[in-house]
Amino acid sequence: MRRISVLIITCFLAITTSGQTVENSIINLDFEILENGKAKDWKDFGKGDYNLEIDTTISQSGKNSAVIEFEEGTPNFKAWAYNIPAIYQGEKIKLTGYIKTENVTDGYAGLWMRIDPSVGFDNMNKRGVKGTTDWNKYEIELDLNPSKAKQIVVGGLLVGKGKMWIDNLDVTIDGKKLDKASLKELSKAEKDTEFNDSSKINAIELNDQKIEDLKTLGLVWGFLKYYHPNIALGNYNWDFELFRVLPKIIDSKNAKERDEYLTNWINNLGKYEIIAKVKNEKADIKIKPDLDWITNSNLTKNLTSELTKVMNA
Repeated sequence: MRRISVLIITCFLAITTSGQTVENSIINLDFEILENGKAKDWKDFGKGDYNLEIDTTISQSGKNSAVIEFEEGTPNFKAWAYNIPAIYQGEKIKLTGYIKTENVTDGYAGLWMRIDPSVGFDNMNKRGVKGTTDWNKYEIELDLNPSKAKQIVVGGLLVGKGKMWIDNLDVTIDGKKLDKASLKELSKAEKDTEFNDSSKINAIELNDQKIEDLKTLGLVWGFLKYYHPNIALGNYNWDFELFRVLPKIIDSKNAKERDEYLTNWINNLGKYEIIAKVKNEKADIKIKPDLDWITNSNLTKNLTSELTKVMNA
């Protein structure tokens, strides 16, 4: 039980967002800003034995470029990735960039762009760069679909063996650079940026009661995320609301005080309609969520009542 609770705590402290400011999304697509020798805001992912580094001697423009190089071992693929907030209004989004290759075989080098969730994707797999080539400009264009787009990720990748350099990437919306592109109307949740950099919670001292408090908070937070109508409308950044209530739960003196905090938390989420009669479950539903904890967790009567109302909203 203690190990599970420690895992829950770790998840609380580790929740991060992919959101960046508009400025962050445009200033380091050329790999010129380094922090401790690494390109600021760039990440990598993939499988296989590859070396990823910043090359300060070879570049298409400026001083730096990013490298992916296959080392001896098992080839697969590796990619550089850069997150851009999906805050733009427009029809088309275009990624352009420069690629240089050396002895690329059993695969290809290319740019890639993905719009989540499942809006658009292209990794040049049918037109990738092979062999040894000097710097050349490439591009990817996708339908932006602003109403559905939640995240935009761009970068370069190497599939198979060899070495590639990427540099001087640029992203435009309908031909306009990001700092000139139109912005879409943000939801209240998207405008909430208080905890973009940190949860502001450094440590939690554990005892049996605190473990139970965190378990209860985890249950209530997860339940409200999927059941409360006002959260579903995008009125709350629910990760950040967790960070706001967590200090009060940590400081609660007993279960009764904890439940009072949670009850007030629910009440402050705003009004919503409750269905007059709960519909009977359909026979073809094979698995249903286990919500028995609402009535068998020894929660206070008021908290149990509020959770039941949300369940029937």
